[in-house]
Amino acid sequence: MKKDFRIGFFGVKSWEREIIEKEISGLDSFGVGIFEGVVEENIELAKKYEVLSVFVNSSLNKKVLAKLPDLKMIATRSTGMDHIDIDECKRRKIVFKNVPEYGSRTVAEYAFALLLAVAKKIVVAHQAVEEGEFNPEGLTGMDLFGKTLGVVGVGRIGQNMIEMAKGFGMEILGVGRKRDLKLEKKLGFKYVSLEECLKRSDFVSLHVPFTPDTFHLINRNNISLMKKGCILINTCRGPVVEAESILWALNEGILFGAGLDVTEEEKRVVDDRVVTEGGVNKDDLKEVLSFHMLRDRDDVVFTPHNAFNTVEAVERIVKTTVDNIREFLMSSRGTK
Repeated sequence: MKKDFRIGFFGVKSWEREIIEKEISGLDSFGVGIFEGVVEENIELAKKYEVLSVFVNSSLNKKVLAKLPDLKMIATRSTGMDHIDIDECKRRKIVFKNVPEYGSRTVAEYAFALLLAVAKKIVVAHQAVEEGEFNPEGLTGMDLFGKTLGVVGVGRIGQNMIEMAKGFGMEILGVGRKRDLKLEKKLGFKYVSLEECLKRSDFVSLHVPFTPDTFHLINRNNISLMKKGCILINTCRGPVVEAESILWALNEGILFGAGLDVTEEEKRVVDDRVVTEGGVNKDDLKEVLSFHMLRDRDDVVFTPHNAFNTVEAVERIVKTTVDNIREFLMSSRGTK
């Protein structure tokens, strides 16, 4: 195996660059490149690197990977890896690493901030003041104390969400793949089915990974089960919720509001343009339209996949990513 590797960081945001430059200063490599663009839009450039570090906005599917014949390692700066064709990587013996833990409390804090923003109508109130209206008319929110929060996914982030909600005096229902009696007792929540959670909760927060099993986990069929006046929070992955179902539930008065840091069509919509390789079909168009209609509503707080984005969390992400790359380099040179 080649002993000197070129390393390319793609999809780098401005606030990441300085941290990356600092962390890679001691990285023994043949050369390092740092780029703002995603891999698939800079494929000729990406071909020059044997090691790629990407974020979730770079889609390393089979088609893209086929254009990278010299690729030896992928270090994604994320926990989720649904943007990478894992089976193809295994077939080609491409090493892949993620960041298992960087900000479970960071994301939970953001999810709770979205819940508060929607429940208290903070964004709408701020906009009203900006427009010269200093009047609480139409800005009546709701209390959190004594309400029931449904946490769908009780992994690290979900557990932090539960602890925060307990501090607000809330009752907690949890939905998990299997029941952990010790965890249930320790955190003081109750495991229920997804259906029961939707029926009983005043607020529902989603904290599951995106897999084939969680695609459209919340959809038109089951969102109708939610209590009238419920609030839905999504900080995990956009496709976990059918965007059109949120719009329908808001129009029907089932949802009081929604706090969305992710959306089903976030990769297709950039600066009000639909970005695709071959146009949009009918289903794509419905999803994109739902995105815009949700974005422009006063009862929806919409943010740009930002829950992970704190100074501390980004530092942890970059450090773990560089450590993953360093481990790969040492292993390939037999110096581990």
